[in-house]
Formats: sequence, structure tokens, C-alpha cells
Amino acid sequence: MNSAEKKPRHNPGDRDRLILEHVTRYRLTTLEVIRRVVLRGISRNAVSKIANRLCDEGMLQKHTLQYPTNYFVLGEHAVRSFGVGIHRARPLGSQSLPQEFALLAFATLGERQHLRLNTAEVKRRCEWMALAHAAAPHCLDEANVLELVRVDLGGPADHVARKCAADLTERSRTSEFLSIVAARQFRLVVVTSTTGKVAAIQRALNLHPWPSGLLIHFSVVPQLLSLGTNANHA
Repeated sequence: MNSAEKKPRHNPGDRDRLILEHVTRYRLTTLEVIRRVVLRGISRNAVSKIANRLCDEGMLQKHTLQYPTNYFVLGEHAVRSFGVGIHRARPLGSQSLPQEFALLAFATLGERQHLRLNTAEVKRRCEWMALAHAAAPHCLDEANVLELVRVDLGGPADHVARKCAADLTERSRTSEFLSIVAARQFRLVVVTSTTGKVAAIQRALNLHPWPSGLLIHFSVVPQLLSLGTNANHA
């Protein structure tokens, strides 16, 4: 069904709006995530029907994540309604799909929930932060700790560690940043594909100096292996 054949746009109900706001925040979602964090207690079949109806109405678009699992992004009607760029209604590319899915999985599918922040939210929290730094992927954990999230897309462990070190070196030029690190109100999160890669990255990180008080957390998202990344650089 192309855009011209979509059913007329309607005013979203409460459940529809919750899903659309969730996809706006996280860039994509899956039925599993919707059931876990948006429409808790609703059957998978019921969630699937809601998502498919939103696709028919041009509010969501469905694409293959890993067959038979699909992911959903905003549809053309939704991007106009929410005032975001039309590019958000396109399928994610070969690098952006693993990056965005890893962020979604870290934030929503682990033991603890994390809220992904947009650039404006990061700036409101840290007015002193450079806009380019605020635009990097950030989350907020349940204890109100700000998290900078770096996703390992399959490079060598020392390459990932150098990227993390560069992230922190640039930010450490600001005294306000060093203050929140020292107060343990900031965490560096590294998302990778296997526990073996975690160990390799950890060893590489140990070769770099870090600001006093820095919290570091690793998250394993196995789907990264089949979304175009690999663990052969450990």
C-alpha cells in the first residue's frame, strides 16, 4: 500500500499517541518493546493489530529487522504531526539500524529501564554542554544519572576504546562536566555484541586515563552480530 492509498489520517487515541511518542523518542521500536514499556499487559496479538493499523493509516512504517521480526519507524503522516524531519519516515541504513536498535535495546530491554534523551533535553539538563556533544546519544537511568552511550559497530576493541577516550577528553575540558563525573552523576555506556568483546574493550579502556569518579557500564546486545557488526576484532 503506497502513500496515496493510505487510509485517511485520524486523531490518534491515547494508546496510539503513546506508541507514536515512543517511536519519536527512540527512532524505532518493535512489538516486544511496545509490550514491555508502552502497552504493558496487552497481548502480542493485540499490539500487532494496533501497530498494523497505524501502518495502514500512514502513522507507522514497518521494515524487516531480522526475519521474521520487524521494526517500526514513524510514517509520513506522523512526521508531519510531530514536526520531525521527513527522513525519520525512511528505513534505517546499514549503520544507523544497528546503532539505533542497540540504543533501543539498552534502554528498554534490560533489567533496568533507561530514558533516551533528545538533544534539547540534554541541553536543558546541562546548559554548559556544547551542542555537538548534547546531540550524541544520551540516556537517563532510574537514579537520574546521565549516560553517554557509545555503540560498538564491530571495530577492533582498541578502536572503540580510543573513541570513548576522545569522547571524554573533549568533554573534560569543561569544569562542569568534571563536576558531574566526580559526583557520580555521569556514566559512559558501551554497547557491544558479546561478553568476549566486553572483556576486550575493557582491557583496551584500562590503557587510557579517565576522569576521577567516572562510571563505566557495558551492555550486551547479541542482535548486533546479525545486524552487520561482528566480534572478530576482540
